[in-house]
Amino acid sequence: MKKKIFVATFLCFILIPGLTSAFTYNSKEFKHVITQLDMQGHADHDLSTCSIKKIYYDEVVEMLNGGKSEPEIIQSYVDEYGQAALRTPGGGTSGWIAWGMPAAGFGIGTVIVGVWIRKLTLKKAEVNVEAKAGWDSEIEKEIASKTFDEERRKLF
Repeated sequence: MKKKIFVATFLCFILIPGLTSAFTYNSKEFKHVITQLDMQGHADHDLSTCSIKKIYYDEVVEMLNGGKSEPEIIQSYVDEYGQAALRTPGGGTSGWIAWGMPAAGFGIGTVIVGVWIRKLTLKKAEVNVEAKAGWDSEIEKEIASKTFDEERRKLF
């Protein structure tokens, strides 16, 4: 009888910590999941002052303690928020799109600015050509300049 009580007590001491162990903010699995999440732009904020980051931490700990694996947690956030949930977009089609959008936006913006600058320079060139083409001959130019000089002398 003493042997059975001893074995039962020994098993309780061995099994209870295993049954009651829970994931915390310091566990390896938790840190691995949290480092992958962007947390709606709050990933670099301080935990003590950021309520959004605290909510994410609590959710991840709850999911880990609920039996979800790391890939399942990451996938649940990707399903909810898309590739924006991750600090770096994942692979696959949507990941390539997430990486390509900033480059495409920069390229389109560069083309628009280039076309706009070209239009401005062409307009200035046309104005300069029209100003130079105002006189048909040198005689008309001399007559106009003499007339302007006479009018200036009258006013001053």
